[in-house]
Amino acid sequence: MGLLDFDLFDLVGLGDASGLELLFGASALVGGILFVLYFFLLMIGGIATDVFDGLFGIDVDLGADASFKALTFQGIMAFMMFFGLAGLYVLKTPNGNASIAVLVGALTGTASMYATGKLFSLFVSLQADGTTETSDAVGSKGQTYLKIPQGGVGQVTVEVNGVQRTYNAKSHDDVEIDTGNFIEVVGIMGDILVVKRV
Repeated sequence: MGLLDFDLFDLVGLGDASGLELLFGASALVGGILFVLYFFLLMIGGIATDVFDGLFGIDVDLGADASFKALTFQGIMAFMMFFGLAGLYVLKTPNGNASIAVLVGALTGTASMYATGKLFSLFVSLQADGTTETSDAVGSKGQTYLKIPQGGVGQVTVEVNGVQRTYNAKSHDDVEIDTGNFIEVVGIMGDILVVKRV
């Protein structure tokens, strides 16, 4: 058997499938492959958003303001996968009916699309809950991590909301603050903390 004789549908048991079986099988296969590929790319560094945006022109927003919408890319992948799997399962039962298979596939796909949206909303809310505003650091005390040069920017570590964080910082009176000196945050300038030696 050569490479040209390879048939993906034979591999998954759909070599002699009817038109509706092929529809369900193709839907499950395409949805499943895209779903697994998306999560694989997401796990190796969050590059899935860039890849799918570039390949398909689809805007995949995982920012803190992303909320569940029925027609997200993740939802469509889940719908295709579960529509195909459920429809194929019902169609392959002894008394499988095409109308019932389409109905069950559509209901299962819709439920999975809704559940996927809720799951991504949960991920986004967990991500949002872990963020800290720079302004929360005002009044915190810590140490200089990288020397703050005269009139320049260095780095400090301060405890904000119970978590030790590193920020870019400058001296409030433009004096040099050496590494390891204790500091207090007295203000912010954009994303840069303004600190004084204590």
